[in-house]
Amino acid sequence: MGYQQKFLVFLVMVLIAPSAWSNRCAGRGCNPPAFKDMVPATGSAVSRGSDFSFTASPNTNPRSIRVMVKGYEVDLEIEQRGLIRVRGKLPSATLGAYARVNITASSSQSSCVGDGGWLLKIGD
Repeated sequence: MGYQQKFLVFLVMVLIAPSAWSNRCAGRGCNPPAFKDMVPATGSAVSRGSDFSFTASPNTNPRSIRVMVKGYEVDLEIEQRGLIRVRGKLPSATLGAYARVNITASSSQSSCVGDGGWLLKIGD
């Protein structure tokens, strides 16, 4: 086998190996956090400063939970008893139309990131 053929075989192996490895890792593993039980319900009309809550799956790292509403990060109260219950207040600076409550968090077993959220209509 000549130098060019050896180089070509080497190049093909280098290009194929990472994709084979990543497929094996994906199969074992990324279990991102999930979010449910959003209160108030999607599309509800609420006032600025209103309370909201949701539940995060047990595989969520509680310290990684972040909530943003119209560019404002929200202070959270997190209670962990099996499921993770999260509470917060809508920023008082948000007003008008709809605002999305954006949730992000990583899983406690790995660095898998999950995201979710819901829309609320914010009035006076």
